[in-house]
Amino acid sequence: MTAHHPSSRRAITLRAAGLALAALALLTASLPAHVHAQKQADASRTPAHTVWPPPPEEPRVRYVAVYAGSDDVGATRRSRTISLKETLLGRAQAGARKNANGFVKPFGVAVDGFGRIIVADSVQASVVVMDPARRQFLPIGENSNQPAFHTPIGLAVDGANNIYVGDNGLNRVLVFGPDLAYRTAIGERDEMLAPSGLAVDQARGRLYVVDSRKHVLLVYDLATGKLQTRIGKRGFEDGEFNMPTGVAVGPDGRVYVTDTMNYRVEVFGPDLRFLWSFGSLGVRPGQFRRPKGIAVDADNVVYVVDSDYNNFQMFTSQGQPLMWVGEMGNRPGQLLLPAGIAVDRQHRRIFVSEQYNKRVQVFERVGQ
Repeated sequence: MTAHHPSSRRAITLRAAGLALAALALLTASLPAHVHAQKQADASRTPAHTVWPPPPEEPRVRYVAVYAGSDDVGATRRSRTISLKETLLGRAQAGARKNANGFVKPFGVAVDGFGRIIVADSVQASVVVMDPARRQFLPIGENSNQPAFHTPIGLAVDGANNIYVGDNGLNRVLVFGPDLAYRTAIGERDEMLAPSGLAVDQARGRLYVVDSRKHVLLVYDLATGKLQTRIGKRGFEDGEFNMPTGVAVGPDGRVYVTDTMNYRVEVFGPDLRFLWSFGSLGVRPGQFRRPKGIAVDADNVVYVVDSDYNNFQMFTSQGQPLMWVGEMGNRPGQLLLPAGIAVDRQHRRIFVSEQYNKRVQVFERVGQ
């Protein structure tokens, strides 16, 4: 029997492995294109992470679901306006910016008392209400008796489930009832330039509007829609802003504003006096690059989206960092250019809109 030198046996093994890999590559290349597409689609639906922090630590947040359009809620209804345009003009002429069954650039996100998810799409100039329980995907704001959306950004919902939409193009806040019918508009001429973040303080009857271009926090009377006061001006001192984006109200009445280009969150008391700020430019926990959306849950845990770091961070009400969730990517559990965030205080669910991935992800706070 012929003996083989160990190096010869290794060479034979490597050649065999190479042939096997080549055969596998040839087989894969010969698969139909739709099989490749299906494999990629399956991978994109597989969560990159399901809990944060990862084991062996005790989970505090878990991934729940992702919504990119009507298919994800089991709905098939299309926009009546878009369907009519397609019928009269043909799909190609109906407007490439519109996608009646899904999102193009979702920014603002909110959740109402019925569990419906409201999403503002700034590119499509549309606001959609998703109702997973009833399998509905309903556009709002298509009635002729209201101003057409231009660049809807901010969203908020009050205790009666009225929906407030801040529109950067109209420079006003449009109000819709729980039946999605248009009610009224808030904001006199030149009061707003770029209404971005919105928040409702039901206990004090206030609507807060962050104006990114005026660098102020506007306070409106919820009942009358009249401007009560303005907070701040452009600057970097306490109580001043530089391109603020988001606003949220805690259960205790404290007001939190993401001061985006000052890389911080400013906190005001129920009397609207400045209390403190937290955050700075940097890469450590508790620091920011582009803080945008902000929300506060029933336990006064503060959630801040950072569009550059592709995550959201969780803080105590005093601004102490707790943890972060997310990383760059397009799989569930990953984020790419997140912008808005909302919390369902009753069910401890967290909703995050992603502009680049064209979707809304749902997470849930678990444990203590």
